[in-house]
Formats: sequence, structure tokens, C-alpha cells
Amino acid sequence: MSHKNNPKRFALNMSAAQFTKFYIMHLLQVRQPMISEHFKEEFHKLTNNWIPAPSTLLDTLHDMTEEGLLNRKDGYKSYEKKRQKVYWYSLTDQGKEEFDVLKKRYKILFEEQLNILNQIMKDVYR
Repeated sequence: MSHKNNPKRFALNMSAAQFTKFYIMHLLQVRQPMISEHFKEEFHKLTNNWIPAPSTLLDTLHDMTEEGLLNRKDGYKSYEKKRQKVYWYSLTDQGKEEFDVLKKRYKILFEEQLNILNQIMKDVYR
């Protein structure tokens, strides 16, 4: 997973799709089930200025479902009104296992980036 010397991957050394997948898994560990709108709200809360592009989010949810990491169930946004059909997503056992692996792998990456950012704050913004 080394992306050294790739300037497009400086920030966290991961793509938006990789981060989207990782954070979706985290969210589903905390709260299940969720719809795509819930994911958007949670990403916005996290960064306050960034959410994955709709295509990135939907493609990631689709791919994760195909990989067996997520269950997808047809339903309604509001069961009382039954007007807007949506997909409700939950994490499978396989998804939980993969999240545990990714958490360990990305922890090192996040710590490296945090150290870099702390050094920049110290050096540049003394």
C-alpha cells in the first residue's frame, strides 16, 4: 500500500474511495442500518466541508455490497409515509472482519500524517 513519491496521495496516502469505504464501515459499526443520506450527513459532520461525490459514495456502497461487506435491504426513507424508496445498509460479519484489518493498517497511516501535520503547525505557525 505504499504510495511514496505520489503527490496526488500526500493527504493520508489514500484515495477518496478508500477513505469513504473505511469511514462507511466505521459508521456502520456505530449505527445500523443507514441510508446514503445518513452517510452524507456523517461525512459532513466529520469534515464540515467535504462529502464524497455522489458517484463515489454510491459506487462504494455498491462495490461493498458486491464484495459481501454490506447487506442491502430495500425499504422506505420513512416507513410511516412509504413514499421514498431507499436502500438500507448494514455491515456483514465479513465486513466487520475487514474493518478490523483496515483499522490496524490505517492507524499507522493516520499517525504518520498526524505527526507531519503537527510538525508543520510547529515549524510554520510558531
